[in-house]
Amino acid sequence: MTRAWSRPFLMISLAFLAFGTSVPVHAGYGPRAYMDLHPPGWLSSKAVCVNDRGAVAGYGTTVAGERGFIWSGGKHTTLLPPGAVSCTVSWMNSRGDVAGTALDAEGTPHAFLFHNGGYVDPTPGWKYSEALYVGEDGAVTGSGELGGFVALDGRIDIPPTFAAVVGRTSTGVLLGYGDNSVRVFVPGKGYLTLLPPGGDSASPGRMNEKGLVTFSSASQGVEMGYVYSKVDSEYGGFMIFMTPPSWSSSRAESINNRSEVVGYGDSPQGRKGYLRSGTEYEEIACPGWSTTEAESVNDLGQVAGSGVDGSGETHAFLSSPASLSAASGDPGNEASASAGGGCSMTPAGTEPVSASGVCSLLLLLSPMAYPFARSLQRRAISRR
Repeated sequence: MTRAWSRPFLMISLAFLAFGTSVPVHAGYGPRAYMDLHPPGWLSSKAVCVNDRGAVAGYGTTVAGERGFIWSGGKHTTLLPPGAVSCTVSWMNSRGDVAGTALDAEGTPHAFLFHNGGYVDPTPGWKYSEALYVGEDGAVTGSGELGGFVALDGRIDIPPTFAAVVGRTSTGVLLGYGDNSVRVFVPGKGYLTLLPPGGDSASPGRMNEKGLVTFSSASQGVEMGYVYSKVDSEYGGFMIFMTPPSWSSSRAESINNRSEVVGYGDSPQGRKGYLRSGTEYEEIACPGWSTTEAESVNDLGQVAGSGVDGSGETHAFLSSPASLSAASGDPGNEASASAGGGCSMTPAGTEPVSASGVCSLLLLLSPMAYPFARSLQRRAISRR
């Protein structure tokens, strides 16, 4: 049975509600401190996640092949499951559990979960699989021999229409992709396909507990980032552009529970990262590096990603607000970074929003209200 998404357009005011009335609107974090997290002796490294304790997970290349890593409190831990010749990392929750994919001697990929110092296979018996996310409850999502999956406590669920599942909230909302489009499953409602008007394809970023989804869409070879808000709303949601002014392209990679978004794209000065807070963009660019790509943000405003340094090598980085660094003495000190994060999907506390922030956001979104309202009217959701 199919039905239209209920009340797809409730004037422009819903564009603000999509970001939540409890979300603070402010103009960035001010000066930043940058840390090069490149493991000693490695050939390259990339950070994919900074969790709510300021720990960072990533992967890179060594002389022996690809390895995963965890950086915490100034120390690196190398990840490589037993019997694997190489591995990559996709996500880490606030407890330090890491989801990733290992390759065996034949080059076959196998999902793994690093938990309490050991390695777990979330898809036992599958010929091949990859892990793309791990939630706060230990649920692992990904793709494999039988399709997109959610594995938890020895049970594997395979939701229809997903080629891969890349995220899951505490209420069971799933984010993934299939048929060159972003797919969302909302319990009790069904499936939603996200593809902007004119888009040739779309790829998912991440999702927060408030039901906001980051994704990117390509049209005629140019990629642009978006946020789709309130996937579980009775009124439908809005697709909101995530491209800094004067940039020619963008990707929206991750979103925290303060509804702050990070990504990267092509600025007039080259490939740079960005952090969007409310209506304001803050450039994320490692000093002296030729490129910077922001991948993950936590609720403290710490941003992790990778870029090309002055010597031409690809290195992982962590960027922290200077105020946080001064307060903690170490932007990666777990004892001092205790707020909820973009990688952990824990509910955030409520904070007031300013009237000026409301007006700015409404002005920002009003030019796109009509075309996106029309597009949402054509979106259908199927109940399964």
